[in-house]
Amino acid sequence: MLTEKELRIVDLFRKDVFASYTIREIMKEIDTKSYNWIFNVVKKLEKEKIIILNKKGQSQICRINLVEHKAIIYLSVLEELNTLKRKIPNLDKIKGLMPLDFHILMITGSYVDKTFSKKSDIDVVVIIDNEKEKKWLLNKLINKGELMIPKLHAYVFTREEFLEMLKNKEENYGREIERKHLIVFGPGFYFKILKEAIDNGYKY
Repeated sequence: MLTEKELRIVDLFRKDVFASYTIREIMKEIDTKSYNWIFNVVKKLEKEKIIILNKKGQSQICRINLVEHKAIIYLSVLEELNTLKRKIPNLDKIKGLMPLDFHILMITGSYVDKTFSKKSDIDVVVIIDNEKEKKWLLNKLINKGELMIPKLHAYVFTREEFLEMLKNKEENYGREIERKHLIVFGPGFYFKILKEAIDNGYKY
């Protein structure tokens, strides 16, 4: 198990899975002065295959290893903890509208970067497997969301649709979601889709 301070290093990559850091950059990001401590933690994370180390000149470059299931687990837990810290109105009601089978529930838009106002809707994105449920779920979210304060602005995509948006090199809403979101449910599923998109050429 990783300590709270060690998890802060992994959390850097939760915020940006494409990020790469030298050890000194990690020191600065988590405000730690001990190079030896950071070095030892990085080596521990490499041994557990959570991060990948590549040498570039005199520096060691650290990246997250999305191939490793353990890395996905830690990223997922950190994502859930981050979401729990945020006060999203009507979140329990929103979760109650979700299907019982596979889904990913995310909040996007102004409630993520805290630029919302009293007039702002809550942007909700749901990713599901079942194409047949897509229209039913969207209508349900629209109808119930109209009665909430603030109102919901809902989007529902199938897993394949979301993956294709990420793989598409043109700017689209899927790429916008990836850059700015809070995952309420299904972070493990989300990171696996992201890994598949990266394997197929997705990058910022």
